[in-house]
Amino acid sequence: MARNTTDTVRRTTLYRLIDTELNEAALQSALVDYYANSPDFTLELTQIEQLPAITAWGIMGKKNQADWCATFKSLTGKNAKVSNVAAAGAILIAIPGGPYAITYGMGHLLIDPSRIDPGFGLSFSIRSVEPDYIRQITRNIMDSRARVDRSSVAGGQSIRGFGIEYYGEIVSRLAGTLGTVSMTFNRSKSRKVTIAAADSLKIPLGTRPADLIGDLKEITRVSDTASPVPELGFIDQIRALKSSNKKVSELEDRLSAALASNDGSPLALTLPAECEEHEHAAHSYRIKIASDRFEVIEDLDISAVLDRLSRLSPNKKLEALRAGYIQICSDASGQEKASRQVKAHKWLAFEAPLDSDHYFYHQGRWFEVGDNYLNFLRNRLDEVFARKPSIALTKWKSEWQDEETYNFEAAKLIPGAVCLDRRRIHTKLHPHGIEGCDIIGPQNELIHVKRASSSAPLSHLFAQGWTSIDALRSDREARNKLLERVRERSLKHPYDPATKPKKLIYGIAIKRDATVSRANLFTFSQVALMRAINALENADVDVEVVPIPQ
Repeated sequence: MARNTTDTVRRTTLYRLIDTELNEAALQSALVDYYANSPDFTLELTQIEQLPAITAWGIMGKKNQADWCATFKSLTGKNAKVSNVAAAGAILIAIPGGPYAITYGMGHLLIDPSRIDPGFGLSFSIRSVEPDYIRQITRNIMDSRARVDRSSVAGGQSIRGFGIEYYGEIVSRLAGTLGTVSMTFNRSKSRKVTIAAADSLKIPLGTRPADLIGDLKEITRVSDTASPVPELGFIDQIRALKSSNKKVSELEDRLSAALASNDGSPLALTLPAECEEHEHAAHSYRIKIASDRFEVIEDLDISAVLDRLSRLSPNKKLEALRAGYIQICSDASGQEKASRQVKAHKWLAFEAPLDSDHYFYHQGRWFEVGDNYLNFLRNRLDEVFARKPSIALTKWKSEWQDEETYNFEAAKLIPGAVCLDRRRIHTKLHPHGIEGCDIIGPQNELIHVKRASSSAPLSHLFAQGWTSIDALRSDREARNKLLERVRERSLKHPYDPATKPKKLIYGIAIKRDATVSRANLFTFSQVALMRAINALENADVDVEVVPIPQ
């Protein structure tokens, strides 16, 4: 008689361990010391199908009264003698392809976070779930203010239905229907189950030793040898690193070394997302780094940061950036604060290869980028840069020190164009104001110009262009306000607020670089540009990237 599948499997949380050898001592070292040595927990060595394993179980939580008991008694006079406790259990198995840790209850807290294989669950899921039956997606937007978007569909739908932008959106959790695998739950009868994946994997596993080991071997096979489902392969190509990831320490050593080298390469300053709306108001900066007092400076570049770190030892520099801040001010004396104080390390951009992989530091976080992602991104952007511009932008002369001067002079050399630099438009939807464009071309082309000290700040330019197009296409008030700005400078320009913009041009110059190409953009600037291009082209807007000669 066939066994009841529901009796032979249990939905379980599974982790894969890293930096852990396949022996009992190594398995024990993967447990958090506090719990491994606590009298409230029991640790025992065992074997599962002749494989070394360790079991750990116990109670965690308060032994005394719960912290709300005093308030409860004050309000009611009743002395509630209760405490908070939680059961926790874990089984660590030294199986080839692992080791693996299975946790129950609060058992995940028993595992040393630095030993958890980051993204293991996602890696398995993108190789095993059915792309047309995705139930939940959690994604992080790289260049927003730490925005996290969670989308759920009860019955599942195609991955395409979630509207994921493949550039600059990082999928951190996925739930969907498991496809064709050979595991205990479907051995005797075809059965559909939903799995949830992030660093861990929530999946039905066999409850008998032989079944469990067979399931773990199948999970290893899929994770290590199967190719990602084509529709889901992009998920594996860019990921945010958790602070517990062992590579973070190595990367931060490289960052500290770069800070100590004092040559600025491959370092740059970039504008934090939370300061983007205040950039137009910047006339000075309050900067407090490695000091008890802030200073006010007019120009902010990487040397201003490195100079203030020069007195510190290399291992103290990054710490000083995390403790210090930079703040935008709207006056030259630094009295009128335009932004809040933003930790100085969030202004920093850095890129580094490590163990044949590519990483970058942006907005205070580390990201890993896969080779396939980079190659596709680079090829796509090379094609964009190779397009012949419809409007030529004049050379940036050395006597033109600021963007306003360049835009005014460049507009004069484009027949029918009008300079609108610093002429922001304010609407109900955009009370802080947006820049419609720096120059409006003779056929209503919106031209956005940026001359940056490095390629790092350009991500703001790309986001700015998309913001202006989005506002002008969706908000008639914005188009009418843009008409007012045009008429302040020209009565002849043919701009019509009834017509939505159809072309956007990014004009780019980088100080000390005679020419600009995809190759001299920081990786995250390339990601930001690709996100903007995709969004614009999806809105039926033509995009051009025009390097400005110097």
